[in-house]
Amino acid sequence: MAPRNCKPGPFYRRRFLLSLLVAGSFFWAPEALWADLIAIIQPAFYHQPGQQPIRGSTRTVVAYYDLDPDKGLTPCPATDEAGAQARAAAAQEAARRLAATLRPEVVRDAKGVLSALEFHSPNAALSSVLLLPETWNRYSQALGPDCLAAVPNRETLLLFPRLGGNLRSFSVEVLGRYRNHPYPGSTEVLECSNGVLRAVHDFAADFVD
Repeated sequence: MAPRNCKPGPFYRRRFLLSLLVAGSFFWAPEALWADLIAIIQPAFYHQPGQQPIRGSTRTVVAYYDLDPDKGLTPCPATDEAGAQARAAAAQEAARRLAATLRPEVVRDAKGVLSALEFHSPNAALSSVLLLPETWNRYSQALGPDCLAAVPNRETLLLFPRLGGNLRSFSVEVLGRYRNHPYPGSTEVLECSNGVLRAVHDFAADFVD
């Protein structure tokens, strides 16, 4: 009996390549399919284990979550100092990936002067881009040095010029977006001082007699 010709035919080669692609997609799944460790700026009243207060504030904290595309957000447990540092570093990497995709909307006043840059994203980690020093420098050409920020809810971020702007004109809008969203962020105005996030004003105070 003549030996069988074992040279793979065209159909076999296509099937073999397809199996490699399927296997490769399993072992090299896109990054978006993997869980991310993220940071979220949120109200302190959530009382999440391991949350870290923002300097100058008793109402706003940074909290950490595991973000899984299938399971959603899972709060991270409390950890020691070394664990907190590693967690913050991982959250910053996730924030950098998100920051690269953001495109702000320019908000102008009645005279056409730029009064804010507004960012929107369904990604719960939107506020974490404020933990990146480069975020505050990236838009300095448009806003001037030492800009200010507000995070009324998880899907909205605002950057304001420190000089020449009118923060009070945004008080009603920020408070409305904070109170009417299922996942509020903060009513406070934030700045980055020497790489540290700090609260410098509360929009809610604009309505206190």
